[in-house]
Amino acid sequence: STQSTWVARTIARLSGNTAALMLTLSLVERALKLDPTASEYLTEIGYQHTLLKDHQSGLVNFKKASQVDEGNVQALIGIIRCQMALGKLDDAEQQLEFLNEIQASMGKNPELLFLSALLQWRKKADRDGSVAKLDETVDQLIESTKNMVPSFDYYATFNPQLLLEIIKEYLQHCPTEPADPTDPPSPITEKAMRALELLVKNVPGSLEGQLLFARVKFILNEMETAQNTVNNCIRLDPTFAEAHLVSAQISAYQESYTAASQALEQALSLDFEVRDWPQYNLLKARVFSAQGDFDEALIVLEHALGLAKQRKVGGSGPAQTGGKRQDPCNQQDHVSIYLELSQVHLRLRNIDAAQKVIQEAMAEFRQTKEEGRITIASAMVTSKRDVDAALSILRSVPSSSQYFLKAKAQMASLYLHRRNNKRAFAKCYEELVEAYPSVSSYMFFGEAYMNVQEPEKAIAAFEKALAMDPNDSDLASKIGKALVTTHDYNKAIVYYRNAVGNDPTQISLRHDLASLHWRLGSFDKAEQVLKEALAQIKSNDDLQSTVDKVKTMLILAKVHKGANDVKSAIEDLTQARVFQGSVLTKTRGDQPDVVFQQRHTAAGICYELGEFYNEQRCYDKAMTFYNEALKQDETHDKSMLALAQLYLRKGELDGCEHQCNALLRVDPSNEEATMMLADLMFRKNKYEDAIYHFQQLLEKKPNNYEALVQFVQLLRLAGRLSECPKYFRLAEKSYPRARIDPGLRYAKGLYLRYSNNPREALREFISGRHPRDGPWGEKCVIGMIEIYLNPDSENVWEEADEKVDVSENVKTAEKLLKDVHDKNKKALLEAYCLIASKKKENMEKALTKFYEIMTNDHSSPSAATAANGVEKVNVPCLVGMATALQMMKQTPKARNHLKRVAKATYNQEEAEDFERGWLLLADIYIAGGKFDLAQELLKKALHVNKSCGRAWEFMGLIYEKEQSYRDAADCYENAWRLVTQSDPGIGYKLAFNYLKAKRYVSSIDVCQKVLKEHPGYPKIKKDVMDKARVLLRP
Repeated sequence: STQSTWVARTIARLSGNTAALMLTLSLVERALKLDPTASEYLTEIGYQHTLLKDHQSGLVNFKKASQVDEGNVQALIGIIRCQMALGKLDDAEQQLEFLNEIQASMGKNPELLFLSALLQWRKKADRDGSVAKLDETVDQLIESTKNMVPSFDYYATFNPQLLLEIIKEYLQHCPTEPADPTDPPSPITEKAMRALELLVKNVPGSLEGQLLFARVKFILNEMETAQNTVNNCIRLDPTFAEAHLVSAQISAYQESYTAASQALEQALSLDFEVRDWPQYNLLKARVFSAQGDFDEALIVLEHALGLAKQRKVGGSGPAQTGGKRQDPCNQQDHVSIYLELSQVHLRLRNIDAAQKVIQEAMAEFRQTKEEGRITIASAMVTSKRDVDAALSILRSVPSSSQYFLKAKAQMASLYLHRRNNKRAFAKCYEELVEAYPSVSSYMFFGEAYMNVQEPEKAIAAFEKALAMDPNDSDLASKIGKALVTTHDYNKAIVYYRNAVGNDPTQISLRHDLASLHWRLGSFDKAEQVLKEALAQIKSNDDLQSTVDKVKTMLILAKVHKGANDVKSAIEDLTQARVFQGSVLTKTRGDQPDVVFQQRHTAAGICYELGEFYNEQRCYDKAMTFYNEALKQDETHDKSMLALAQLYLRKGELDGCEHQCNALLRVDPSNEEATMMLADLMFRKNKYEDAIYHFQQLLEKKPNNYEALVQFVQLLRLAGRLSECPKYFRLAEKSYPRARIDPGLRYAKGLYLRYSNNPREALREFISGRHPRDGPWGEKCVIGMIEIYLNPDSENVWEEADEKVDVSENVKTAEKLLKDVHDKNKKALLEAYCLIASKKKENMEKALTKFYEIMTNDHSSPSAATAANGVEKVNVPCLVGMATALQMMKQTPKARNHLKRVAKATYNQEEAEDFERGWLLLADIYIAGGKFDLAQELLKKALHVNKSCGRAWEFMGLIYEKEQSYRDAADCYENAWRLVTQSDPGIGYKLAFNYLKAKRYVSSIDVCQKVLKEHPGYPKIKKDVMDKARVLLRP
């Protein structure tokens, strides 16, 4: 029984997990049955009940243990613990005083010290006294285990569960969000981190400890470490609701409100009790506010305020009630709820309600350390009506207040933004440094001047701070960067040189100087500085020196790359990789966040090596380094994306899809991965899957115009062009100037062109072509040229004999060609300009030009298929040549070129060229009466582009020639729908076949629509509509 209790005691303190505690409790209860008079067994049962939050049962067992052995101190401590948890603070205080007197001669007990800390805060609201007792508790825990080695007895004495309670108590007095420069420092956060580091070092598997570690890192504004730690907690236990809550807090702080909302929903689905946590409701309200739903935010905040009042910490009342978990709400969160509520009222333009909320908060927290924070909030609410009154309130914050700095900063902000008074703005900061002539206040002073673009004054402030702390390399770096901001590069270089001369050991300043030389293109000087840095730390083998060596080699690689010395750059990165390996060895036993950061750096080095080899087209080596990066850091998103792109380039679509899915698991909002996955589905002709991925992306970020353009093209191929306007409206609402953004103009132009509305498409392209050097300028110009060359999207080869003057259009297209910089595309368009002139000599020139392009260009995607045993062809050139030959009445030659196109492997990059080639060959086959061959090509065109109206038109023509008028009418009906009933030629054919199929009413309706838009369209009234009316009469 003794052995089982010994094991159960240690495991209970190590785990804290409910399932494990139920097992350890059953072990101790079994031991008690064997020896019912063992007081220590009863004590252990009582303690494990408290770990299960069942304090009533714990109290019963502790009292039994005390009755069996009146000298059992642990039982008395347990009684006090349960009394405090049940809100019996007076009884607990009496018992604690009695026990402290008994224990005075026996030395300090960590649990007694902890209970004293709890009482100081719970009953007396004495934060400083409580924190001092917590410090003593941690010191005593360290003292009691310093001569022990890890073992069952060590962990039972160390008691990780007690340390977790201490950390939580520290956090009651810490900020709940990262501080800005004006917020008072929080030494208690550092105390909490000290206790956490002790816990995580000894019990790295404690999920609760890891989550608290993430919370503190969040408070310290170390977002990446915090998020990675939370992600690790969720990976180890996906049902850990509190981890999802902390993840939501991080996302909300970073303004990723969609991710925050998803994390909150996940937390709620895992544990419905989170609905009654003030912190959950505060986060939920912030998400609602960010989304503009202020009415919902108001409801949630009022509910949160009610919960916070029930669970105040520092006053009377139990933290746990009836065995049900009720997390206490600390003062910071309580005040945050009040302030958030006042902000929501302001957003709803209800200033009176906002002031009332602030007044209630002031009455609640008067004479506490949060009073200054509420005073500042009160001033900002008042400023909405009376800036002078607001300034008066801020002046009332005394210099002794911890919020004096923040008050002065808010005064400065009001003077600058509401009064446009820069003199008064500067005066506020001058008063601040007079009251607090410290390094931090001068730094803050300097940062303020940087924010209003006065770097000279900022430099003066930074220099004063540096005079107070000459060894602060960060300050020296700030001065150098401020000098760079003034564009006085020579002075900045002289400053850095002098700073390095005064203290050659400051490697970070050497890095800044080398980076400045690199920016200025002085690669030799940058290299010299870095080699001097390496010489300075060459003989040192400590951790910091090795880290400095890594950074030096990385900057040197950047310098060599800038000098186009790729070989040296690769050698630099290889050496950095070796040094980083040493860093990883030296940090192997450090904190998880330190290890992760160094592994992340190692992954970054491997990624850079992969990028160099990728640029050199050494794809196998690049892939090796990308995979090595992922071994170092399995969440390295850049390497995942690069691998996916490599797989795509190699045509390994499954490998690409796997990497994209892996990346989206790590970063669900990654736009590049979503677009690539959608593109993969697109390539596999899985249009519905591709559309789903684009919809997800565009609903989150409607102004991602690259995705929007691809989406328009995809909807066209899927035959769902009518869905485009919805996403244009979303994009227009995304920001005020979206309507005139060239990206949106181009997307709309494509949609209108595909919808057979060339005039409006041309307007959009004209509006989107500026700026010409922008990412959309050239694309808009190409769109304009294609419309000028074929305004009605007709089959160009059919118009050779028509007497239509196209010379002006061709001249305009030729003028626009000067804005096309893609050499291959420009050459193709020049050839098409020659074809569009319809002159025989120009068509012969076009043929020559197409042949030259085919001879000199090896970049055509279809050319890559040669390795697969398929004939190497350049589809755009072959289709262009066939078009010219067909217009020159050389049909056999045209047909031979087009047969090569028909045999080529289809690819999305040349989709329009393939489609044109198939249609032209089908037209030739129809003219020759080879309907089966034509239909096969047309079905192929419709398979890859369900919006191909010309394919339906040709299908209709085949059925019409076969006198199958009903089938012909069905095909023409599809073509008529796809051109949005705007092509009179298709309208004529549809009406004629309706007439032949004896659908007279439908025929008349189509005729009327054609004549309404094209009143002078020849023959349709006489040949079709009048005949249909006659035949309709009885």
